[in-house]
Amino acid sequence: MFGKYKLSLQLKEKDIEITIDGRGKRRRYYRKVGGEEEEKYIYAENGEIVICPVEPVNLPKEGTAEHLLIELEKSIVIEPNVKDSFYVKFPIEIGVFLIDKTDVERIDIFTRVKPKYILYGSPESGIICRWWKSNVYNDVPEVDRTYEGVMKVDIKNSYKEWVEIKKLVFRAFDMKIFYDGYAYMHSQVEILKKLMGETSFIKRRPKGMKESIDIYLAKGIKRFEKKFVMEWGFK
Repeated sequence: MFGKYKLSLQLKEKDIEITIDGRGKRRRYYRKVGGEEEEKYIYAENGEIVICPVEPVNLPKEGTAEHLLIELEKSIVIEPNVKDSFYVKFPIEIGVFLIDKTDVERIDIFTRVKPKYILYGSPESGIICRWWKSNVYNDVPEVDRTYEGVMKVDIKNSYKEWVEIKKLVFRAFDMKIFYDGYAYMHSQVEILKKLMGETSFIKRRPKGMKESIDIYLAKGIKRFEKKFVMEWGFK
């Protein structure tokens, strides 16, 4: 399903249906996911359609959360000065964009996942996060590609004591998503103190993968900070 298409298409995968039909400059966009439907009209001559995974914090309403919290099914306990890597899964939202040589316009965002939210931190100053629970994998796991993606996590304990990790928080603004058959992100986690760490993302495109359209860059939002500080612990 992910990829670039002409202004005439008919796709069906799992319970997702996407159709663009019509003639000349006038086209009709129709999307159905489960029992949810969306219909719009497109007036265009030379544009193309891109369907790709996007930052998973847009639904059900943009602005509800700007962070993703991944709770691990089983905790990781890491020794001081140890580095390692593992994989987790993350929820998928799918964006449909109309593009030409000069512009990118978002047409639709949808998901097969029912969004859930959780508070990270104190009730007074904590942050609302999109919540997701994942197993920890030593190798790239198989995924339902229109439902979930794969995140590689490089972790480093720079603190002087053992630290137990039960949850990780990532800022959507920092995310860099790639895809081929499935959605993929590559993150970094550095433990600074017993209850503090930094999360960030590697921007380098993996070989054979395409870069998803970045919603924030499409809006003209510039990135300044590149790391998120987890200041309320890992459990």
